[in-house]
Amino acid sequence: MQNTRQHALIIFVAAALMSLAGVAATIDETRPLTGTVVSVNRDLNYITIRDDVTGRNFKIDTRSMNGRRSIDVWNLRAGDRVRATGAWANSETYRADRVMFANAQPGGLANGLTGTVDSLNRDLNYITVRDQATGQITKVDVRNIDTRRSVNVWQLRNGDLVTAYGRPSKNGTFRADFVNFGDSTPMSSGSMSPNVLTGIVDSVNRELNYFILRDDASGQPVKIDVRDMDTRRSVNVWNLRAGDRITVNGSWTADHDRFQAEMVKF
Repeated sequence: MQNTRQHALIIFVAAALMSLAGVAATIDETRPLTGTVVSVNRDLNYITIRDDVTGRNFKIDTRSMNGRRSIDVWNLRAGDRVRATGAWANSETYRADRVMFANAQPGGLANGLTGTVDSLNRDLNYITVRDQATGQITKVDVRNIDTRRSVNVWQLRNGDLVTAYGRPSKNGTFRADFVNFGDSTPMSSGSMSPNVLTGIVDSVNRELNYFILRDDASGQPVKIDVRDMDTRRSVNVWNLRAGDRITVNGSWTADHDRFQAEMVKF
């Protein structure tokens, strides 16, 4: 019986160590946490934010926060962008010593590679892109992309202008976290759209083919009509979540009551 208990304990400890190793591989403990506020819980002294880099929700423990050097976190609203410094308490909770407002655009994202698609290799899970900056062909590894924040890379075509967000590896391959179309790509209407909205998703209504975006510029909620959206050039909007920061290309209707989306991207 004692040997059985010892064996079970060894298995438990090994599993815990493997879990910690997985967390360490995902989380960079040296960087501040930057992202979008999802919710605020004053009773339990924490806020929840969606991290820019990983796209995951994390709990920010504010009990030990320096109130004099921080913003009033209890006045935060869903969609506000913040930056917290401190240390990880565990894989789900970040213990903040300071919380500040972050820049309007995600500042925690890794490097971006922009260029035109040269080829696709679905069997080996990569695409090749001709880098706009260097003119060189770069292999983009898409094995671990966040499909919720990406377009469907297997629907890309040669010549498509895309931006891959991620980081270069030592062997010269670019490891993508997610892939979106570039800003200067023609829309489904065949011409460049002069109208672009950037903001925070408030809600999604799949039955009526729209979602609500809180516009950064005006602070007002805007109904985004996605019935005529180019789905090949857009992320899957039905996978959007409240608090996601996105950009919408399109145009206003004549009576300005809704914005007709042509392309939606992170």
